[in-house]
Amino acid sequence: MEIRLQKYMADLGVASRRKCEEYILEGKVKVNGKIVDTLGTKVDEEKDEVEFLGKVLKNKNEKEFLWEDIENC
Repeated sequence: MEIRLQKYMADLGVASRRKCEEYILEGKVKVNGKIVDTLGTKVDEEKDEVEFLGKVLKNKNEKEFLWEDIENC
């Protein structure tokens, strides 16, 4: 199922949807190894690999993202 990138990130607890939009616009997010800086980009939760600050974001059942990582971005 495809979902907007900022919503996907927010659902995983990275930050609010609006803050995730800022991270995307700043070029801090990669999808399948490519920097994404366009809002409205959709990702497939099952197939696409999303990276934020060099860490791969896992789906909701494999959550491994740590809030401390955001403080230094």
